[in-house]
Amino acid sequence: MKYLTFGKPNPTIAPSITSPSPGRLDSLTGLRWFAALLIFLYHFSYEDKSYGTAGEVQWLKHTFFGGPTAVSFFFVLSGFVLAWTLRADDTKVGFWRRRFARIYPSHLVMFLVALVALPWLAQHFSWRAALANVTLTQAWVPGDDRIWFGFNGVSWSLSCEFFFYAMFPFLARWLRGLSVRGWYVVGGLSCLFVVVLPFTVEVFRSVLGWTPLFVTYLLPPLRLPDFLAGICLAFIVKAGKWRGPGVVISLGLCAAALFWGVHQVPDEFHRAAVTVIPFSLLIAAAASADLRGAPSVFRNKRIVYLGEISFCFYLVHELVIYLANHVMGSRDIATVPNLIAVFCIALVGAVLLHEFVEKPGVKLLSGSRKKTRPRVTRIDPAPAADFEERANGAEPETRRHGPVSRTRLA
Repeated sequence: MKYLTFGKPNPTIAPSITSPSPGRLDSLTGLRWFAALLIFLYHFSYEDKSYGTAGEVQWLKHTFFGGPTAVSFFFVLSGFVLAWTLRADDTKVGFWRRRFARIYPSHLVMFLVALVALPWLAQHFSWRAALANVTLTQAWVPGDDRIWFGFNGVSWSLSCEFFFYAMFPFLARWLRGLSVRGWYVVGGLSCLFVVVLPFTVEVFRSVLGWTPLFVTYLLPPLRLPDFLAGICLAFIVKAGKWRGPGVVISLGLCAAALFWGVHQVPDEFHRAAVTVIPFSLLIAAAASADLRGAPSVFRNKRIVYLGEISFCFYLVHELVIYLANHVMGSRDIATVPNLIAVFCIALVGAVLLHEFVEKPGVKLLSGSRKKTRPRVTRIDPAPAADFEERANGAEPETRRHGPVSRTRLA
């Protein structure tokens, strides 16, 4: 078999980045839940048609205007997790199979749900949109929001993720040969690209006719720097060379960017440029804190489980909002009861999708085999494969065996 063969390594640091991960980073799993919740609150604020007074609607829209930036958080975190669980003996085919097993079954089920519910989603069937959705190529098509957000609209981001997965073995091979300084440089330049990209939207519009939304938010190659920054962060943290602010300061920076910064910039900047650096700092800080064993509310058992189902919650929630709009019609419902009802239905749907589709799909398609536990009396850190599964929303092997309306922004 052909292994990922990560190129000529830097002899002083390479062993640390392809050896088993030194511990499970449950705080990152917990943070996933809050990112998914932020996207839900954004979509509820802008897409639910049956709640509250004009003042309440305006307050919710203003407060959660930064919701689309959570997609950038997921992209950075995805690169971090995959690099954190990197194994030198992995194969490209094995890696790609595991990623397909993690993502596609749940996506396909939700596509079929959206297909059945199409009459209530204010959409018309389109073979082009259906084909793009099934093949996860919708984010590659310029200038057509019916394809970008057709059927289950949030699945556009999986189009980016599949591209990231295709590129990861080659990026990892290149990055393994760099020094720690090289990782800092590449990671910093990746974040800088995200920050500077909105300045170029008029060039793309005039030359190619591409919209700012397509350039700064949707097109997979232009979202790759978020993912690349996450890979570099993981290598730095795993090598024990991270030097940055702690969790509290990083959370403060994220809150400032999410609830204040996004309102201070033009529209094309608020989708990722304002938050990519605070998000990157938070991910690295939370991982480092977990390695030190520092207390973390994000490692709470219930929050970690919510993080495990966050991918399914992300896939389910917007369809629930649109179907609730259909059921409720023009009736006006108080904001809080409506929000709680929609949230609870989406949460139940996420649990069902996670337990009966995502986890069985991973077991069936990933090709993983039952592992033999070493007979030891001490408790070892969770193996890398276990963390990969937990951080991406599934129960570990070792435990199993004992933008607005349809032109939306997230």
